[in-house]
Amino acid sequence: MKKLSNVYLYSVDDLEAIIQHNREQRQAAAIEAEHIVQQESGQFMDWLRAQGAVGAIREYRDSAEMLRAEMAEKAIALIQNGADAEKVIQQLSHQLMNRLIHTPTKSLQQAASDGDIERLNLLRESLGITHN
Repeated sequence: MKKLSNVYLYSVDDLEAIIQHNREQRQAAAIEAEHIVQQESGQFMDWLRAQGAVGAIREYRDSAEMLRAEMAEKAIALIQNGADAEKVIQQLSHQLMNRLIHTPTKSLQQAASDGDIERLNLLRESLGITHN
């Protein structure tokens, strides 16, 4: 048999070495697969947690949009009734700013009044306030 071309003679030891090599490759692949599963499941959990904010974000945006539409409608009516457009726009922008920052301002004041530095810092970060 050793003289036939394309015919190989394997001993039990040869087969054992092949089996051992295959086991090592499968074990390495299993470790890599486990790492991938952990990484992907972590990313999925991050995404899933972020979905908890979707409703709050939608509600916040809808509230701001309703405020914008209400104030724009009033400004348009004033201008159509002959009010000075520049004054109306100045008034609109001032009122819009005051209405949008009212709740965050109250939250900042309450956190400071309570001495809740952690909440105060969280609010500052959320509002993009970087200076004291």
